[in-house]
Amino acid sequence: MKLSVFYEHITEAVSQTGKSMEEILAEVAKAGIRGVEIEDRRLMNEEECIMRQLRKKGMEVNCIYGFFDFGNHPEIDKGMTLLDMAGRVGAKKVLVIPGFIREGEDRELALENMKNVLAVLCREAENRGIQVGMEDFDDSIAPFATTKQLLWFMENVPGLTCTFDTGNFLYSEEDALDAFEALRPHIASVHCKDRSLEYKEGEEAKITIQGRRLYSSAVGSGCIPMKEIVSELLQKGYESSFAIEHFGSMNQLEDMKASAKWLLHLELSIKSERNRDI
Repeated sequence: MKLSVFYEHITEAVSQTGKSMEEILAEVAKAGIRGVEIEDRRLMNEEECIMRQLRKKGMEVNCIYGFFDFGNHPEIDKGMTLLDMAGRVGAKKVLVIPGFIREGEDRELALENMKNVLAVLCREAENRGIQVGMEDFDDSIAPFATTKQLLWFMENVPGLTCTFDTGNFLYSEEDALDAFEALRPHIASVHCKDRSLEYKEGEEAKITIQGRRLYSSAVGSGCIPMKEIVSELLQKGYESSFAIEHFGSMNQLEDMKASAKWLLHLELSIKSERNRDI
């Protein structure tokens, strides 16, 4: 199982624990996590330092993600910069958040612009051996927050893949298993995000479209059917990455370790069952 984690969780763990970056990275690597998901802006500003720290612990950049405004500014240059960066650090995946549509903006034009830029980006990425993904983003101004919206991009942009975020469909009050079935043919990467419905002091809740409050959770400890989704993927031969995600956690280090432990234990259980059946 290929495990990665959001680099922001690592930097937050440094602040929360008072430990050094080297100490936190050592604990993360010991937990079985070998990759990071990192935003393009942070990597651009700290590339040499970050890559040196990661390589020292035998880790790598799994995916670089970036926020764009292709709906209003359909230029490809910034997208190409993302691919250039991925090439430099050896990342084989990029995650593109192509833009948001706010009240009063031309929705049809924005969608068309996003689609056209993504199509060019996917063609260029294919030539470089890089995979372009989009996720179900948990915000009402994202025209790819729901299953139907994300499917529209998958079906209209050749080469585009789905980064399936297990916890973001709940923001739109959709069932994660239903979304999984609909998007399964397009899934090439997974964000393992669990959610808790229980109040957590000091943590800012994500409010769903129906007003429910969602809090962070270590993978396997919340209300998302993580076991069903991850098990199905593994049983069907999924070999790509599982990215641990729990933004907002007040205890990032322990949650990262608990998430990795749960995922690796699930993988081991599935392998054991397989061996018994042979």
